Amino acid sequence: MNEEFEKMTGFSLDLLIGFGISVGIGFLIGLERQFTKQVKEKEEQFAGVRTFTMISIFGFLSALLSKEFGGWFIALSLFGLFSLIIVSYFQLSKAPGNKGVTSEIAAVITFLLGALVFLKFILFALLVMVVVLLLLAYKPSLHLFIKKLKQEEVYAIIQFVVMSAIILPFLPDLNFGPYDLWNLRDIWKMVVLVCGVSLVGYMVAKLIGHTGTLVAGIVGGLVSSTSVALTFSRRSKESAAGAAFFLAMGIIGACTIMFPRILFEVYVVNASLAQKLWLPIGLITIAGLGSALLMYKLHKGKADSGELDLKNPLNFATAIKFALLYAGIQWLVKFASEEFGNKGTYLAGAISGITDVDAITLSMAKMGTSEETATLALNTIIIAALSNTLVKFIIVLVLGSLELRKTTIIGFVAIFGTGLAYFFIRLMG
Repeated sequence: MNEEFEKMTGFSLDLLIGFGISVGIGFLIGLERQFTKQVKEKEEQFAGVRTFTMISIFGFLSALLSKEFGGWFIALSLFGLFSLIIVSYFQLSKAPGNKGVTSEIAAVITFLLGALVFLKFILFALLVMVVVLLLLAYKPSLHLFIKKLKQEEVYAIIQFVVMSAIILPFLPDLNFGPYDLWNLRDIWKMVVLVCGVSLVGYMVAKLIGHTGTLVAGIVGGLVSSTSVALTFSRRSKESAAGAAFFLAMGIIGACTIMFPRILFEVYVVNASLAQKLWLPIGLITIAGLGSALLMYKLHKGKADSGELDLKNPLNFATAIKFALLYAGIQWLVKFASEEFGNKGTYLAGAISGITDVDAITLSMAKMGTSEETATLALNTIIIAALSNTLVKFIIVLVLGSLELRKTTIIGFVAIFGTGLAYFFIRLMG
């Protein structure tokens, strides 16, 4: 079909599709810029939907002509765009309130995206476009988020960059220790993964703020579901009687979101194992969130307080502790499996889950590379997760009010019941 189209028109169908995509990219970025500047901010604008669309076409055509005349053509085109932008900026900067260069930078990126589309980097160009649109559209939220940041949180972000971009590349990629089991670079990769997930969850919690107990619990669970269970259980004895239902929702939401977090960690380390794990994780997640939403429906309209004071989850001391815990659990799993076989691995998973589910999850994800070990790893991860959930249920029983204990039973039974049903069906199969 492409050959027939080219014979009829003199150019390929791929070229036409690429041109259409470049038009769409420029149109969407221009639409956001014109809406924001004219409708929301009531300011003079550098360019609108028509100009941004033409800039993207300009980039596409420059890349096309560079193929014929050489790379100097696209360089000259970019220089011309820069000159136009500079002149326009100095004209607009004379008006009060027009001091930013966001639209001008967006215009340069739009030009480059048009060129990328011609060069067949279409998926990457679309990904960049989405990121640019998010940065442009969520300007108020990002500014509010930055205002909420504290100095220690800025330090946490810097520490994460140091951990991932500076420390990791220089660690030796050599095995050592008992069973030749430990590898400093692999261990630190797991540290970076867990710290990154926790930090993102913490920042999301800062960004959304006060949004209801259920959402606060779910977002808090990305950081530490155990902390949510502790905080809400203690609060249940200090709050009015009706608040226990909402606190129960938050606890069950936090306990449930731990399972998708586990699936994500496994996917990063071992995608093939994650494909086997999504069914039990999905069923448990549906059961947990379903019970939390049922609580919400039963008590809709009552007063709710969704504030949750989460501590910054990231510092070097925490990272070192997790590295040591992960290394220790690697040894425990290996020792138990060597001495007691599969039963020993399951026992190690149950014990490890009492303190931390991330370490045993990542350890099993690295181990479950073959068909035989994948089943063992999958079962151990589920056992560890249920063991960790049992710890949070015990926290509720010990620290929570009577009303909280009665209400959370619905969610905990749903989670445990689904997990045990999964194991029972596997045994029967």
